[in-house]
Order: sequence, then C-alpha cells, then structure tokens
Amino acid sequence: MQVGAIILAGGKSSRMGVDKGLMLLNEKPMVQHVIDTVKLIAEELIIVANNEEYKQLGYEVIPDEIENVGPLAGICIGLKQASYHYNFVLSCDVPFVTKEMLSLLKQEVVGYDAAIFEKANYLHPLIGIYSKNCLPAFEVALNNKELKLKTVLHHVNVKKIEGTLFSDKFFKNINSTLDL
Repeated sequence: MQVGAIILAGGKSSRMGVDKGLMLLNEKPMVQHVIDTVKLIAEELIIVANNEEYKQLGYEVIPDEIENVGPLAGICIGLKQASYHYNFVLSCDVPFVTKEMLSLLKQEVVGYDAAIFEKANYLHPLIGIYSKNCLPAFEVALNNKELKLKTVLHHVNVKKIEGTLFSDKFFKNINSTLDL
C-alpha cells in the first residue's frame, strides 16, 4: 500500500514564541527530523503551513483553509490535496517519531479510516494515519465548530494502537524552549 504524508506546521507556537517547526534541534529544523523519518516510507509529502519559509525544505507547502482553528483544518486541507488514499499525519514538533512507529500505523490501518497511538489512556492523534474516508466527518465537525480532534475521531472508524511498545520519548512534543 502506498501512502502520503501530511506534516502540520500551521500552529501559532504561542508557548515557543517563534515558529517551532523551524527551530533548530541538533543543527537542523525540528520539522526536518520528522521529514527525514516519514520520507523513508511515504511516497508524497505535503506541509500544511501559513509560513512561506517552509518552502525552503523543498516540499509542497499549502496554507490552512481556515486559520487558527487547530489541527483539524490542517488535516482536512492536507487530505484534500493528497494524491494517496492513506496519509500519515504528523505535527512538526514530534522529532523523535520512528520509522517503526509509522510502519506499524501503516500495517494496522487496513480496514479502518484511521489509526493512531494510545498510550497510558492518552491518544496521540498527530502521530497517525488517516484515509480520505475521514474527510466528510471532519468537514462536518469543522462546519459545526467542533474542533477537538479527539472528539471528532468518534465519528470515524479508528484503530487505536497500544503505544507501550515504544518509549515515551518517541511521542514527545516539543512545545517550549524548556522541552527543547
């Protein structure tokens, strides 16, 4: 099965104060760590961002259709633009995600609309794989101002994968300079 990838980099980075995806981590932009991993198994990569600087990374950059409403809008525009039925969806601030995690998502999504990790009763929807079948439910939620992704996921057939196989480090979001 061929899959694409959508990297969400449209957030306000309010805790960081600057665009966190472009902040350097081990001498390269944080988003580049995510790209380096996902490009190992994705056929196409789209970055959803309102910052033109992401174009320097050499991938298609598309702006959010609806700004400042969270990741749901970014996922929708990414799925609309994607060439593939299934697409990894990753936030730009998960630099430690691994190929093994993504391979497991790809394997487990068969027969489902989406697959995400759950670890210690906490969902990680921005380390997941989503099909275009999610679009109708996601668009209805956006139109109804139901913006919490974890709530919207109740409207699609989601496979929750136990994340205890992987270290907490791999799920870590870098949200502040202290995290960095």
